[in-house]
Amino acid sequence: MSLRGYQRPVLVGIHRGMVRERGGTYTVMFPRQSGKNQVAAFLVGGLLAAHSRTGGSVVVCAPTYTPQALISFHRSLDLFRRMVSLSGRFAVERNTIRFGNARAHYLGANPEANVAGHTASLAIIADEAQDIDGDWFDRQFRPMAASTGAPTVMFGTPWNGQSLLERAVARNEQIQRSRNYRVSWRDVAAELAEYGEYVRVERARLGAGHHLFRTQYELLAGQPHDSLLSLEQLGNLRGAHPRLRGPVAGERYVGGLDIGGPGPNADATVLTIGRVVGRRLEVVEHRAWQSAGFGELAREVGAAQRHWRMATVLVDATGIGAGLPDLLEEQQVPVEAFKFTAGSKSELGNLLIAAVETGGLALYAGDGSDEYTRCLQELRDCQAVREHGGRFNWGNDRGHDDYVASLALCLKAGRALGPVRVARGRTRAS
Repeated sequence: MSLRGYQRPVLVGIHRGMVRERGGTYTVMFPRQSGKNQVAAFLVGGLLAAHSRTGGSVVVCAPTYTPQALISFHRSLDLFRRMVSLSGRFAVERNTIRFGNARAHYLGANPEANVAGHTASLAIIADEAQDIDGDWFDRQFRPMAASTGAPTVMFGTPWNGQSLLERAVARNEQIQRSRNYRVSWRDVAAELAEYGEYVRVERARLGAGHHLFRTQYELLAGQPHDSLLSLEQLGNLRGAHPRLRGPVAGERYVGGLDIGGPGPNADATVLTIGRVVGRRLEVVEHRAWQSAGFGELAREVGAAQRHWRMATVLVDATGIGAGLPDLLEEQQVPVEAFKFTAGSKSELGNLLIAAVETGGLALYAGDGSDEYTRCLQELRDCQAVREHGGRFNWGNDRGHDDYVASLALCLKAGRALGPVRVARGRTRAS
């Protein structure tokens, strides 16, 4: 079992650095799915083998114990079984791997985890360090090496420029740049052509400007606070097709309904109607209501669905909107409920950005209407917040985002619609 050419210099460099001097922090950035966990497992295995007689402890942590730390634990076990120097000579005790007198403990680095009592005399290794809370790590994990001077090694990818990993990179750039290791996806692709093809497929799926592609593959940090869409992406949204007032025979339509609040200054309730063309969604109409009651909304949306023959309407069923899907079902509207949570909103925002980046979403040509103007203005004003732990939030705390949310819901409804089903008749036997 051996490392690839782009992995080996990283492992050798860290080992040599540890031999030369105690302490310090090393950072390792690899693009997604390119073998950083293998490097980490080799590092742990080498430390255990080198100190099997004299003894010592490695602490390996990940943002969560289940599943992330356990995944690292089992990957290490799998590697050790295939390494000639370790195979058959190690023991497993719950979340600990022991090799002679040396051992490695695998822990969760989330605030709910109980990690007290551990000491790291050989190393602290943090996987996906960009998702670990920096203050928590400094309080709970760094003291494990206070009396031993053990080094820390952080693996991961950039996020918002302020993560635990990125802060360590910035410190090293000032005091000892050689402790920062960075492998680009092009370095990996030069040795593994299949990986290069995989990244190119991801770039086509997400778009080169998508923050997930930039952080996870180009290893470029995003900003903690930024516009949801760049000026270039906003330009990509401007379509050439006309706004429609009714359906065209043979076309398929879906709707996205974002629920507004009570009062004249609250968000409006917005229905975005889109035409599904393969994987592309073309917005063809907007409807909006201000301070309308649920009974009126159900009747109006029901009428719009019947007029446009929408295959489905994806409805914001969060908070005050929870009861509207039932009312729409009474109107025989084919409805799906969507609840905004931290996770679902992040996923929806990523879907929206990817569609804009790759030409999968377009507004109707500008017609000077209030709806078109408000939609564009809200898209310009909508902000993205890249929070700790890889969380991605979006919205407008100082204004409205009802058209943006409705657009994203309509897009998701279109993606869920699936391909056109073609009826196939049986050939009658002669």
